[in-house]
Amino acid sequence: MTAAGTTSGSHSAQRLVPGFQLGEYRLGQPLWPLRIADAYKAEGPKGPATIYVIHARIAANPQVRDQVIAGTRAAAALPEHKHLVRTLAAGLTGDILWIATEEADGSLVRDLLAKKKQTAARAGNSGLGSRATGNLIVGVAAALADVHHGALADESIVVNRAGRVRVIDLALGAGTIAAMVAGLVPAQSSIAPEMLTGSPPSGPADVYAIGALLYECLVGAPLEKGGPRPSEVVPGVTSQIDELVARACHRDPEKRFGRADVVGEVVGEALNKGGAMTTSPAPPGPAASLADQQSSLATEIASSAASSAGISVDRVLQAALADSTEKWLISKGKLDYGPFSLADVITQIDKGDIVAGNVIMDKDSGARVDVGQHGLLGPMIDAARQKRDDARRAQAEVAVQSSDKKKGVMLYVLIFLGVLGAAGAVYFVIKAVKGDSAEKKAEGIAALDGASLKVTVSMPKAPAKRTGTGKRTGGKAGGSYTRGSEDLSLDMSDEDDSGGGSGTLDMGTVYNVYSKQGGRLGGCLQKTGAGSASIAIIIDGASGRVTLVKVDGKQAGGTWACLNGVLRGMQFPKLSGGRTRAEFDIGI
Repeated sequence: MTAAGTTSGSHSAQRLVPGFQLGEYRLGQPLWPLRIADAYKAEGPKGPATIYVIHARIAANPQVRDQVIAGTRAAAALPEHKHLVRTLAAGLTGDILWIATEEADGSLVRDLLAKKKQTAARAGNSGLGSRATGNLIVGVAAALADVHHGALADESIVVNRAGRVRVIDLALGAGTIAAMVAGLVPAQSSIAPEMLTGSPPSGPADVYAIGALLYECLVGAPLEKGGPRPSEVVPGVTSQIDELVARACHRDPEKRFGRADVVGEVVGEALNKGGAMTTSPAPPGPAASLADQQSSLATEIASSAASSAGISVDRVLQAALADSTEKWLISKGKLDYGPFSLADVITQIDKGDIVAGNVIMDKDSGARVDVGQHGLLGPMIDAARQKRDDARRAQAEVAVQSSDKKKGVMLYVLIFLGVLGAAGAVYFVIKAVKGDSAEKKAEGIAALDGASLKVTVSMPKAPAKRTGTGKRTGGKAGGSYTRGSEDLSLDMSDEDDSGGGSGTLDMGTVYNVYSKQGGRLGGCLQKTGAGSASIAIIIDGASGRVTLVKVDGKQAGGTWACLNGVLRGMQFPKLSGGRTRAEFDIGI
């Protein structure tokens, strides 16, 4: 595969062609150019993904590169969140530094605002509108309630067709700030002033960025000194929003809101519940024709209590379905989803995604009603609920019938497993006594939760020697990475065997130490529900202690935490210097 050089925006970046391989990920079409990276569609080992390729001149800066790697590790360790795109892996392929995340589907807020500007002359204000802005800010604030971004901007957020809001570039936050400090990319008005002087990402810094995003989404232009107040350009918005933006974007972090989620609550209350909105009656319009009444759900909402006007439900439904205009919003709690066509709404009702208690609204007229109480859609809600109840009852009946069959089979399964277990025990005992196996296995028996645990531990093997032309060295910032080799799954640690000496332990000695702890190692597998694990360790010669542990190629998770504690507590023979690397497998 090859890469083609192109220029995107203010930077010259290397454009990678579809099919280019980065670790386990095969690139597809380009998605978006960002401040320090280009995003691509990709296919990974578990399906669709998004790859962010750091611009070459950015990745070449040691301080920026280290911040990108640190930010990626921190993001990958976070639990799943509905408003955050999950970070999956990172790597260095040749000179290309890249990050993989789950698929980020939808449109960037940056692009939505640009599209809105193009139609501003016709539609008036170039912002997203008060309700859409409120939903957006609530989602972003929830995403950053317990984690810090530092460089949040309109290109950091994606909104899909269903209205789901997600922050996509959390792993790039620290690296983006480092690039701004280094003068590699221009600073933006949405960045808190203290971030550009070297302060670490914080809650108040994200509050500043959220306030700037609130302003930009309402006004349609970035936050700038001397710019118009939201209340001056957005119909219905009061000075309360002006004050909220001013406090969130105060130069003094101590005078801002302390947490991002607090801003989300205040904005949601102000914009979505009308706390900072003024209302006025709409001027009366011309009377609608019969055809308009049949095709307009707003008319149906307004007249659902008087459905005896001579229009049959079937005729109204047929006429409404013929209108493919995406103008219907669905309110679920504090969030609005859509717009959808009426056909989309009916499909979601049938799937159970829209239920009684949700509100349907005509975004053009503002008419709204609970879908369960609407004369046209209410019966569909009831029918869909009945269909789901019938399906659950049918599944329950099948489960009862299969349970009776399973009870008869279970006895035979238990007998078979008992015989199989006894045969296996005899096999391993004989094999251990004879000692004629090329790969020794030890059985550790540990009493855990009142039961006996059988553990198998394989003979260690020395990992293959590295073939790269260079290696990464430690340091506070910067350093070079192995060229021409993959560095996957956030595995960027120093695993060189030199360590200042030449001696290493033989594998038999290593085996004799850890095989005696088979019960404790197997206990970790049982505790975390794992059936087996591949373990890689590094033993320091001077101390005889384990200094690095990887489980299935990772340094995270419950199984790793437990095994890491057991292995680091082992004492191996000491040497005058050097380090010993070994790999082995355990299973229960």
